[in-house]
Amino acid sequence: DPVPANTTFVSATNGGTNVSGTVTWSGLTITAGTSTSVQFTVSISDAIKKRVTSIVNDGVKVTSAEGPFTTGSPFITPIAPPFAVSVAPATQTDGGKVGTSVAYTITVKNLGFNADSYTVSAASPWAVTFFQPDCTTSLTSTPAISAGASTNVCVKVAIPTAAANGATNAATVTATSVASSGISASATIKTIAVAANVNTLLVDNDGNGPDVQSYYTTALTSAGVAFSTWDLSSDANLPLNYLTSFKNVVWFTGNTYPGPILPYEAKLKSFLDGGGRLFVSGQDLLDQAAGTTPFVRDYLHVTWDGGEAQNDKATANVHGVAGSPVTNGIGAVPIDHTVLGNSFEDRITPNGGALTAFTDDSTAADALSFSGAYKVVFLAFPFEAYGTAAQKADLMNRVVTFFGP
Repeated sequence: DPVPANTTFVSATNGGTNVSGTVTWSGLTITAGTSTSVQFTVSISDAIKKRVTSIVNDGVKVTSAEGPFTTGSPFITPIAPPFAVSVAPATQTDGGKVGTSVAYTITVKNLGFNADSYTVSAASPWAVTFFQPDCTTSLTSTPAISAGASTNVCVKVAIPTAAANGATNAATVTATSVASSGISASATIKTIAVAANVNTLLVDNDGNGPDVQSYYTTALTSAGVAFSTWDLSSDANLPLNYLTSFKNVVWFTGNTYPGPILPYEAKLKSFLDGGGRLFVSGQDLLDQAAGTTPFVRDYLHVTWDGGEAQNDKATANVHGVAGSPVTNGIGAVPIDHTVLGNSFEDRITPNGGALTAFTDDSTAADALSFSGAYKVVFLAFPFEAYGTAAQKADLMNRVVTFFGP
């Protein structure tokens, strides 16, 4: 293996020797089906020219005593500049109530070959402050970071009390080298304001196949509910702090399957653990094993066998349940299967103190309500196919009343 250009041979393992700029190993015995490895170390010249951006180890050749040989591919080691820095992630988004601060974490990494520290600053219409990773001890610059190492910085963005619901702020956060002030890197932090009087988030998880969001926005508006909307088709990364800024979440999945809520179960668990209230509806969100997850069982309070005993059962109507805190006195309501183009719903078994909220034509449960440290209303049929517009508004109003102020 030739010694790479711009380096000096230092040592080799397994008896390797450097002769005229080529490191050679001889007499290595390898039994059939096994392998061995050898290494050599070089020193990169201090006087390396600026135009040299990498060390390339190439030209290795391995020859057996019987004659066959093979060659290797180049191995490239980039040369770090004296000072360089990166900030990650390049972008991130979250949100919170007006009058609060949202905390973010950025990672500042030293990409140079010298130790360095970095001042942190922000260009932002909203106030931005910097802290150590504990988010309590303020800072204006990082501690010294050795070559190749990194440190975290907590960034807090204050949302003005006068910000309108849904207003956004883009903060450009910059880390600048203390040793070489011309060296810097930046990232963008987007923050979304949630107005004090907006307690409901509508989450669109229908995948637009078809787009049924209007059924929910109309029902919420008719019920007098102020709300914000998050469309997962436009941005699949629903931020946790933004989610938990609301008291109520209305989540619909339309025709999406299998497991449309699986990527979000951990966040929904955090939301409910904080005392949130969740109204969720979908055509096939339990399909296959999606209905057997711990979240579905322990938080939605749905027992689902994962087979066909409860899956895809046709019904012309859903029926309110006497004594239900949500559907008492409703009676039979037709399901319009043309909305999603399907002719079936699912059946469920409520558990953990959950109450049946609707039944299908066979009297099997296909919806539930739960009230405890958090509240849930779960429909195993699509709300968008439920009755008339007036009946949808009535059901939405009942759900919101059940959730409370």
